Amino acid sequence: MWDTHLHTEFSGDSKAKLSDMIDAGKRKGLRGMIFTDHLDWNYPNEPGLFDLDLYGYKDALNVALSDNPDIEIRTGIELGLQQHLSNRHRELLQKVSFDYVIGSVHVVNGRDPYYKDYFEGRSADEAYREYFECLRDNINDFMDFDSLGHLDYVVRYGIKNLGTSMGAMNFWTHRKTIEEILDILIRHGKALEINTGSFQSGLSEPNPAYEIIELYKKMGGELITLGSDAHAPEYVGDGLFEVAGRLKELGFNFQAVYINRIMHEMPL
Repeated sequence: MWDTHLHTEFSGDSKAKLSDMIDAGKRKGLRGMIFTDHLDWNYPNEPGLFDLDLYGYKDALNVALSDNPDIEIRTGIELGLQQHLSNRHRELLQKVSFDYVIGSVHVVNGRDPYYKDYFEGRSADEAYREYFECLRDNINDFMDFDSLGHLDYVVRYGIKNLGTSMGAMNFWTHRKTIEEILDILIRHGKALEINTGSFQSGLSEPNPAYEIIELYKKMGGELITLGSDAHAPEYVGDGLFEVAGRLKELGFNFQAVYINRIMHEMPL
């Protein structure tokens, strides 16, 4: 099993030492780990928080790769997509190489659903609609990523900020836009990330939820990546083995792992 979504102290929201994260991965029996520290330019809530030290980050991972021959260590990045940054992201990826790129939406029209003010003054459905439409527009504009991160990220924080009842998402209300997102991924050969960071927030399903994963499969989607979204060693690999069992039941046979931006099939 590979954990392909991991954060360290190079991300503005983590204090985890790279060595501690790798040691945790070994204890969990992982075959490989891809570190994907945040790069969220123009982050509105705390400007500069996610301006990644790219070269320091890559240097540290190169050392870790050499120092840990008993586990595969790869260098990825989680790009915070905003449409006005699309060209800047393209230029970055032409200059700096990564094994793996996650495209994620954290900022929606200047606000992050992590914070309660994103939901104030409107219903959960209105907040979710804006998020999914923004995500769709972002990936229509920028496709140079390998996997789409936590498609229903907004629901994780809707439940956190509004409560289980008020924050629950009605899948059918948003199915059309979600279908459009999944169709874009499938047509362009992009993977759908199954993100178990939701378990750390007390949820019982990954992001996206199983209804969305089932829809993706029915639409012909085959490429899935798995990531714990761990920001601390105790969460490395969290839930991945359990989720893999459910994914097999849904008809998925492998997880997509990207090395030098090339997809490799790894058994679940």
